[in-house]
Amino acid sequence: MNKKLTPEDAFFENLLLGLNNTLADVPRVCNVSVEKRQPCEKSQLVTWEQRHGVYLPEDMKKFYLSTDGFILQWSYQYAPNDIRKVGYIHFPHILEITLLRENVEPVFYNNSDNIPQQQPTGPSNYSANLNNYTTTASASSSTPTTDQWGNALPVIGPKTKIFELNTINEVAKVCLLYDSAGSNTPKIYLLELANLKWVFLADNFSEYLRMAIAHLGLPYWELCFASCGLPSWTEQLFLLLAPHLLEEKEPRRSRVINPGPEHPHNLLDPNIFRVKFKATANKTNLQGKHK
Repeated sequence: MNKKLTPEDAFFENLLLGLNNTLADVPRVCNVSVEKRQPCEKSQLVTWEQRHGVYLPEDMKKFYLSTDGFILQWSYQYAPNDIRKVGYIHFPHILEITLLRENVEPVFYNNSDNIPQQQPTGPSNYSANLNNYTTTASASSSTPTTDQWGNALPVIGPKTKIFELNTINEVAKVCLLYDSAGSNTPKIYLLELANLKWVFLADNFSEYLRMAIAHLGLPYWELCFASCGLPSWTEQLFLLLAPHLLEEKEPRRSRVINPGPEHPHNLLDPNIFRVKFKATANKTNLQGKHK
């Protein structure tokens, strides 16, 4: 007899599109756990928006009014006595979404060959990883306007605001990018730290969440779209558990948004965010720390 789900468990089951149960049935995948968090208060979101001078998009606002982020982790059994924690989906607390860049005059080139090696001359809010890379206020005509997938690259101007969602293996950052302070339709990009290249990831927050689920929380999945590529050990996991995600000739976006019926983890119903569940006092504790 199946155990009846609590409202909180049912919410996370719907939010993750059943991914936690699917992973539990995959051979050698074990120790699937979800850190469940209480919802944000509306006042917290308003305070965050006022502090940074931007509006959160509606889907992202509904997400945080339902849960203040979450962490899903799972382990893989390489051998009978060798179980390693590898799978990881992390959506940070709202207060952990930090400003990476605001109102800075220089514009990043998307072509690393054109980046002059000079130090910024005025005050800025660059992160430490960006301090050595600045350019003049306008990009050269040779700067590419699309990434390798044909998606438009951001034009970084004085009113652009960039927020850090996650750091990927210390080689890239997942960024929520507002093209202007008054916009409430930010897009999500990957910023490669070695050459400051931008790579488009998602049109909106919900799409990025679906992408994380479609990639099963495989480690560093965002690097599938980066020029540096996946670490070799991660690529081996992809080949074992989701080889279809590495098909070179498959269109980059269709394999995430419209995969075949055998890979159904792609339909996120926004209606699940409309009911604010009452979080229980007991939370799932995670063992260890993701590396």
